[in-house]
Amino acid sequence: MAVFAWGANSHGQLGLGYESEMSIEPQKLKKYSFTVTSVRSISGGGGHVLVLDACGQLHACGWNNRGQLGLDITQDNISEFKMIPMKFLKDSPIDLMACGWDSSGCITSDRKLYLWGSNAFQQLGVCHRGFTSVRKPMQIQLPGNDTPLRLSLGMRHSAILTCEWKVYIYGRMKVSDNISEMLSIVKITQSLLVVKISSRWSEEYCIKNIASGQNHVLMHLGPIEDDHAEEEKNTASKRVEVFGDNKYGQANAFQFEEKIIRLAAGWTHNSVLLKNNSVLSWGRNSYGQLGWGQFTESHAIPMQLSVSPVIVPIDLHLGSEHGLMVTKEGDVFTWGWNEHGNCGNNSTNNIATPTLVDLPAACRQAACGAGFCFAICVKVN
Repeated sequence: MAVFAWGANSHGQLGLGYESEMSIEPQKLKKYSFTVTSVRSISGGGGHVLVLDACGQLHACGWNNRGQLGLDITQDNISEFKMIPMKFLKDSPIDLMACGWDSSGCITSDRKLYLWGSNAFQQLGVCHRGFTSVRKPMQIQLPGNDTPLRLSLGMRHSAILTCEWKVYIYGRMKVSDNISEMLSIVKITQSLLVVKISSRWSEEYCIKNIASGQNHVLMHLGPIEDDHAEEEKNTASKRVEVFGDNKYGQANAFQFEEKIIRLAAGWTHNSVLLKNNSVLSWGRNSYGQLGWGQFTESHAIPMQLSVSPVIVPIDLHLGSEHGLMVTKEGDVFTWGWNEHGNCGNNSTNNIATPTLVDLPAACRQAACGAGFCFAICVKVN
């Protein structure tokens, strides 16, 4: 197995051991601090990357101007992956992690929340002056000792979904005047909001998953009960609500005809993968990031990704303005903004239709950062 990366590399975020303007084709990494076969997930930020391995350890590379790598060093850029010391996390294995523009976060297996990186807009939950950045993981206690379940990070905010089905949003976010009546919003401080389902629907719906864009949070709803057989039939598992900026229609809510399998948020657009294998996207489309074959300003309603019906997608990721899809056969397709070679097709022209990336073997997993991509391929010599 091998790791490949392409796109913007001005901060060494591709992990190639050097900084460069871009790599417009997939490049094989030669050195990293993790074992490739043990990689559980990859997350990309504005110019940094985190890799989570099967032992619950985090590995980081790229931009570090705000300490977003969590290595407790002042060097601005790191072009090879380094492991974040487990002592920073009290030796607790990490369950999941996420990257924002210049911040990072994780939740440990014992359900402790850690955030680090930029705190310029109090997105780390610290309101004290002097804490404009934090260079190693810092434990954050949620109000009421609520238990963190999932997290997502945007340009200037951190969103944390709790086991109590609330979403705490730290930092700053542009908010549309047209807020869904299904959502209840409570402002605790200038830099902390709580989002939950309004009491009228709270016995039927709850928030099950979240994804952050630049200035919005996409929320996948689900039924209160965890009966998977019933969930298949329940309309709750087919609905998304969105909170935040709606300049391009990205904060519009929808009820889909099929169950949602994956959801993803770009800077100003969203995508969902449904059980019937269709990918639907809405929001800004100036760079072709909706992938339906045309360049338009935006689409306020979901548009279907323009791919052959024989293609079966199993995973979906969005960068700031580009997308990546992994198929059942292990093929990788990309589309959208391509200024830095983000789409990996030996070009810098934007792409409105998903295009196959030339990789030497089937892809096992992949991820996007703001202007770059990663893919782990099997059976590579």
